[in-house]
Amino acid sequence: MKILHVIPTLSGSSGGPAQATIQLCRELKNQAVEVAIATTDIESGEKNYILDSVPVYSFPREFNSFLPAQFAFSHQMNLWFKSHLKDFQLVHIHSLFSYPSTIACRYAGKYKIPYILTPEGMLSQECLKRSALKKNFYISFFEKNNLTNASAIHFICEEEMWDARIKDLKLESRYIVQPYGLDFNKFDDLKIFKGVFRKKYPLTEGKKIILFLSRLDPIKGLDLLIPALKMLLGKRNDFIFVLAGTGNKNYEKAINTMLFKSGLSGLAILTGFLDGNEKLSAFADADIFVLPSYHENFGMAAVEAMTAGLPIVISNKVGIHKLVESAQAGIITELNAEKLISALNKLLSDDGLRVKMGMRANRLARDNFDIKKIARKMQGIYSRLISDKLN
Repeated sequence: MKILHVIPTLSGSSGGPAQATIQLCRELKNQAVEVAIATTDIESGEKNYILDSVPVYSFPREFNSFLPAQFAFSHQMNLWFKSHLKDFQLVHIHSLFSYPSTIACRYAGKYKIPYILTPEGMLSQECLKRSALKKNFYISFFEKNNLTNASAIHFICEEEMWDARIKDLKLESRYIVQPYGLDFNKFDDLKIFKGVFRKKYPLTEGKKIILFLSRLDPIKGLDLLIPALKMLLGKRNDFIFVLAGTGNKNYEKAINTMLFKSGLSGLAILTGFLDGNEKLSAFADADIFVLPSYHENFGMAAVEAMTAGLPIVISNKVGIHKLVESAQAGIITELNAEKLISALNKLLSDDGLRVKMGMRANRLARDNFDIKKIARKMQGIYSRLISDKLN
């Protein structure tokens, strides 16, 4: 079985889909599936490399000066697909409204290769509201056809599928609901990182750490969280807020301004993007993880936090919130600063509750998001779709 994954970017700072794709491809490779990734991550020239044993074909983006990154054209990717896409038995395409996904759909159709489309939450009502004119144009001229001709549309959770209003789109494709997976190996020795983050940031001494770790974007709900923390500071001063992530530079400046005006500058640690051991050390020393997103089709960072044994506070717009609520692995809140204050205050005040929820969170993550199990299920899906196409 020879599978190509296509994704606009593999940058770690771009969010969960890139990380999930890398982990899935690595595990598929471990399970003897021939897999490769095509992406557009470089500014000039073509670069082929090996990432965690998986071949990556990376192509330059063109017209970056006036096209958003996701829409940016790549002539070299086009030529490569034209010559090499027919070498694969199935194409798994991640994201919509992007040049890589559109051109991959085009050549997969031309060569009669089955393909799976993973929208990555981009068919949600919240996402469709953003840049609505551009997206409506793209749906009319490209995505409706791409979705209609897909062998399957892959949703990360049922909430994402229903939010996409699949009946309204009048599509006849098959729908797959399969979550992202996580490689738990790096979390098995988390204890060795205990104290590393606190040593690096002495401001955390004697304080409980509330950790926000995600791509910095208005959709993540920081405009609710920061005012909530300001009001929480009026009740207690035994916590430190750690903000880990990067995003648009103008938005980063806006966040700094919000923190300053809220009087939280002295109680907030901005780490920038964390990866590898730095991220593990943040999880190891944190006491609570928080993600009050306006929309999150899954919540990979929340799954990582649960795997690290942290109780989580997430909004009811995060894709996994029903699972978390059912397992009592965290507190689910509405998009409301008062609700956030109540949830955070409750966990800060009760050491025993944090421990219990953290243990449930760890169990929930390991039972539902093991990348080995998920990769095996995806193999079965790939095999069926390839077989169906041959028949």
